[in-house]
Amino acid sequence: MIKYQIGNLVSLKNHPFILSSETKIGANAFMTPPIMVITEILDNDKSKLNENLPIQVLCTFYNSRNSCYEKHWFKIDEIAEIDQDKALQENIAEDYSSLITIFKNNIVVLSSADVELGKKKISWTQDVENEKFKTESYLDFLPPVMTVIDVVENKKHLKKNKKLTGGEDKEFLDKYLLKCRWFNPTKQTFSEDLISYKIVEKVVIDFKKIEIIKNGIENENLFKTPKQVQLEASKKTTFSFSVVEIKDIILLNHRVKILYKDLLLNKTESCFLEEIDLVNSNLKFEDFIEEKYPDYSSRSYNNVNNLHWNINNFYKISYIDKKGRFTTRIITNCEKTEFETEDGEKEVFIIANCLLRNGHIRHFKLKNIGERLTLKKGFEQLIK
Repeated sequence: MIKYQIGNLVSLKNHPFILSSETKIGANAFMTPPIMVITEILDNDKSKLNENLPIQVLCTFYNSRNSCYEKHWFKIDEIAEIDQDKALQENIAEDYSSLITIFKNNIVVLSSADVELGKKKISWTQDVENEKFKTESYLDFLPPVMTVIDVVENKKHLKKNKKLTGGEDKEFLDKYLLKCRWFNPTKQTFSEDLISYKIVEKVVIDFKKIEIIKNGIENENLFKTPKQVQLEASKKTTFSFSVVEIKDIILLNHRVKILYKDLLLNKTESCFLEEIDLVNSNLKFEDFIEEKYPDYSSRSYNNVNNLHWNINNFYKISYIDKKGRFTTRIITNCEKTEFETEDGEKEVFIIANCLLRNGHIRHFKLKNIGERLTLKKGFEQLIK
């Protein structure tokens, strides 16, 4: 029984990803073998001496040192499978007309690209008290994005199921191959190779979604994205959305990533374009501001103690916590309360549900609130 299929990802048994695809590569990362794609399977049922021989597989990887593809044969007990998030490519009708329609003039990438793109290496230093770690991408063997310029017949296909004296070799080959072209940075020219359509993926970019995001960035619009938030000890409805400001669009080889700031978490994050569900509100954050503190347009003194806190309102506050850290938060269900501290002095606090802390109740010293923006009712409707 054949364990592997064409398109499976494999590597040598010392690859860090046999532990987990999240494993960071320490020590000498350059000794990490490439992630390879099974391209052909040779099932030697019996040799001429009537002895069982192990199945062999032909594996392909991209050599980033000389910017070309390399292929090597391995016995299946010499390699280990690498888990991949995506399922193997669905069966495509292996006829010339279908392959031309699907692939010609489109862009593709070797199916190991996602996993290679996710590799990270780690380095560390240690002082007297702490270890410090630095993580960065490790992109050796990341295959390029290629253009399919033609579909050609595989000359080796005639050898399939070749009869041999005393036994039978079953070699699983494609009838047609993709003729691919890419830029070779080593030679500063363009290279071409014949590659199995079963070991590549079409690169599909959602340009309509990108156009919406580009317009949102230009107009500084807010976007809604699904996120469940339950306010602690509150009768208010659970909120179903977070609000983000998109900062940039980044192309990472064959995938598009967006950089955004989550206003509820007050955190800048990134994710792949297809992994986030976005709805353009067509509104700026400024459109939701009803009142500002401090209000420097007034000649009166801005005293934080004179602020009125409506329990039904949402507020965005700038706050210095007890460790002296400056944070920005959105809070609601606010109650103004006075407590007596350990030294016998009275201190005024605002007790509220903090969206930065996933709706949990937090206590804020009133004197440590440096800025407060009162948000309009429409903000609550935006995140419901």
